[in-house]
Amino acid sequence: MTDFYFDGNKNSSENFKAFLEVIKAEDPQMAAILQDNWDALVAVVRKGQRDSRARGEFNSSVAAALDSLVRSDEPKDSS
Repeated sequence: MTDFYFDGNKNSSENFKAFLEVIKAEDPQMAAILQDNWDALVAVVRKGQRDSRARGEFNSSVAAALDSLVRSDEPKDSS
């Protein structure tokens, strides 16, 4: 994976966009999953406090997207 460092002079949204560009070049499917679930990820930290429910929802959404990718890559049963 390419080295990526968050820029302390940029806000989180700008850093996320830069991060996605790096990920898109290496793994477009993963970049799409992260982009689709960005709002859930942002909700994980609210007012400086971690929100366990939001983190769980983000994790579940990403896991479901990954499972969907695996299912779509599985060979179809021809019998």
